[in-house]
Amino acid sequence: MYFLAIITFFFGGLIYAGITEAGKGQMLAGGAIVFGYGVVGAFIGLCISIFTALKAQRLLIIKINGILALIVVASLSYLTLKYQKRQREKSEHEPPKTEAPTTQKQTTPASD
Repeated sequence: MYFLAIITFFFGGLIYAGITEAGKGQMLAGGAIVFGYGVVGAFIGLCISIFTALKAQRLLIIKINGILALIVVASLSYLTLKYQKRQREKSEHEPPKTEAPTTQKQTTPASD
């Protein structure tokens, strides 16, 4: 449960940072800011999971693990779709690359 909670809340922190545009306009520091949100989320998830593991019964922990696994899969799917959308938009805005025509020179064989 600890591992799933850490990953789930890490993705939750990343998604929260993306929604609030926490790293926008920060240039190179933007990635570190977003990663920091993920780490803080993971720490919060670890604290919650430790408290829950101490107080909850085994059956409830198993159900929570199933829910956390579904959230991880949903988060990965969301982030993958968002990445693909951003790549499509980037390729639509770029002008198509045209290669300059190359002229081929005829080479003569070296004489012995």
